Amino acid sequence: MKLSSVEAEQARHFLLTELKEHQTPISLQELELNLDRETKLSHRTLKEAAWRLVEEGKAQFNSTWDLEMRCDHGE
Repeated sequence: MKLSSVEAEQARHFLLTELKEHQTPISLQELELNLDRETKLSHRTLKEAAWRLVEEGKAQFNSTWDLEMRCDHGE
């Protein structure tokens, strides 16, 4: 199933916000726990959004597969 552009953008925004707020590596499972009750994003949606951020050079997965902001990204 293809993600809607609204879901994709919502997931992207959520991930960027959480990563900037925490400033430490965070697992996708922990990110899912941080979703508020009104936000309905699946694990797959978050995972796909995370990989898009990696492809854009804004985030990276570390050796334990936690997601973190790229140090060299100046956003």
